[in-house]
Amino acid sequence: MAVSHENDTYHSHLGQIIPPFEVVRGLEVPPGGVEVLGLRFEAIPCYETPEKKPGDEVTVLHFRWEGLHVVFLGDLGHALAERELAPLRGAEVVLAAAGGPPTLDFPDIPPLLEAIGPRVVLPMHYLVPGKINLRIQPVERFLEALPDWPVERPMSSTIELTAEALPPGRRIVRLEPAR
Repeated sequence: MAVSHENDTYHSHLGQIIPPFEVVRGLEVPPGGVEVLGLRFEAIPCYETPEKKPGDEVTVLHFRWEGLHVVFLGDLGHALAERELAPLRGAEVVLAAAGGPPTLDFPDIPPLLEAIGPRVVLPMHYLVPGKINLRIQPVERFLEALPDWPVERPMSSTIELTAEALPPGRRIVRLEPAR
């Protein structure tokens, strides 16, 4: 379990998850990363809002596993500087907040994904009527921001990705909410 920051009011409520599990808390990852269950996680400090105010600290987490470089953008809310982007470039899989502000606004999403260059983007953190009641947008707004990206809908809340079986080209995989 990886959390970019903890906020029990809106998400990352670890008390809802059935143990056993290990937690990687992005704000506690030291420079150079931390190894958990054989995975080396690295964190890039950033902010949930473009204003970058104290108290809005979050992280972008990334790790490599079985030939895949996976980036979890968490609650990133602003464009990244080149020094922040550099370790993310070439990642095959990106989990991206898709609900708009206070996280990344829709016009900022395409340039960020172009800079990283993933083959698969998994939208997360978006409005799901009747299930997630936050003041954010539905996933369709995210998809509208990326009109040239093909969208797969596997009708499942999980997907299995391997380096050998990555789809050709780039795509968005829109999973079903797990709860």
